[in-house]
Amino acid sequence: MLIPLKLLRDKPLQRQLYEQLRALIVASRLAPGTRMPSTRLLADQFSISRITVLLTYERLIAEGYLRTIPAKGTFVHRVLAADGSVPRANDNAAAEPYPGVGRPDPHLFPAVKWRTLIRTALDNLAADIGEEPIGSDLGLRRAISRWLSTSRGLAVEADQIILAHGRQHALHIAAHLLLRPGSRAVIEAPGDQAVELMLAATGANVVTVPVDDDGIQTDRLPIGAAALALVTPEHQRPLGSVLSLQRRHELLTWAARAGAAVIEEDSDGELRYEDMDAPPLMSLDRDAIVLHAGDFAASLGPGVVLGYLAVPPRLIGPARAASRHAGAYAGRLEAEALAALIDGGSYARHLHAVRKIYLARRDALIRSLRQHFGETARISGTSAGLHLIWTLPPQVRSAATVAGMARRLGLDAGRVGERAVLLGFGAPAERQIEVAVGRLADALGGAGDGKAFSGD
Repeated sequence: MLIPLKLLRDKPLQRQLYEQLRALIVASRLAPGTRMPSTRLLADQFSISRITVLLTYERLIAEGYLRTIPAKGTFVHRVLAADGSVPRANDNAAAEPYPGVGRPDPHLFPAVKWRTLIRTALDNLAADIGEEPIGSDLGLRRAISRWLSTSRGLAVEADQIILAHGRQHALHIAAHLLLRPGSRAVIEAPGDQAVELMLAATGANVVTVPVDDDGIQTDRLPIGAAALALVTPEHQRPLGSVLSLQRRHELLTWAARAGAAVIEEDSDGELRYEDMDAPPLMSLDRDAIVLHAGDFAASLGPGVVLGYLAVPPRLIGPARAASRHAGAYAGRLEAEALAALIDGGSYARHLHAVRKIYLARRDALIRSLRQHFGETARISGTSAGLHLIWTLPPQVRSAATVAGMARRLGLDAGRVGERAVLLGFGAPAERQIEVAVGRLADALGGAGDGKAFSGD
């Protein structure tokens, strides 16, 4: 099957591919049930990277436009609703903290330094033509291994680092490495719907385990064998809770007994604002079962599309094979620039600077919520990352309504269920946050008196 698309080389290919495929589905030119070309075939048709197609398909799957049937293929999924929208698989699913709620401020990107490093990488590329293959990444893998040793206390070697095109691709590699049709994958609830759909697309049976203020509830982990457990222990996605030390040990004990690997996703871990005494799961691992996944989207911004997996030594070979199957990372210029940013100390200085800015914005948001909605306003998930959770007071009935009003007032907002609102503090400036929260309180009828009324 040939898809009628026209891709221009002077514009982002992945965005063009996503927008044009989505438009064809919305216009019913690709009807529900239509089998899509394989990622390899579509990549060959337009002479683009297979990973570009793969990430586009995963986004369309996450948004409900496509679905994958194990051993059969990928198919157009959704029938349009009466209002022309595409219904979600679960309308009460958690809002995605990033790239939805919790966006970093693009103005904080170290553009001047990055431009210099890219120019140096270009000069090195010209000098190395014929000597070193494009996509060489040893320097970056060494830099990341040293950074993880310094910032997380993880004793990993460069060979244990598997590079990826961002967080989603890193998890995709891990899924290819660990899952087979019919195997069991454990994830947090609420959690990241896009990741849940990606795991389900492998043919695995996805089991959800609830999360509370101490992270995943280990006493509710399933009995019997499992292939993996995917957790976000440093800043749960989306509730923001930190997995307690006791539960970290309990999770590892369960995984060893179940024969499962544990993927600890640490995308928000670079942005920490409070002391976190609990060490990474990988540092507690005595059975070589933990994979540590991270990226640089929160700390540097979405322009640096690079993630990684740190795997136990026994999984180096299989992980590299899974990376090749899922579309290995190939971006020498970006890799050299980021390696130099880390090794030269500029990344650490950048983190120190942006943490102070984001901390001030976080505090402005907390202060404004307490000022307008009462000192007892329940606010959680504040220890790391770029968003927090505001549990609504009893008088306010609808998180969806409040989140919608907050967005219209310029806040970065989403919802979790009917009672909790996610509020991002990365992009809005402090004054913008303070003014918007005040206007939100006015709209809800509770400004200045610590009360809020119905959001209906």
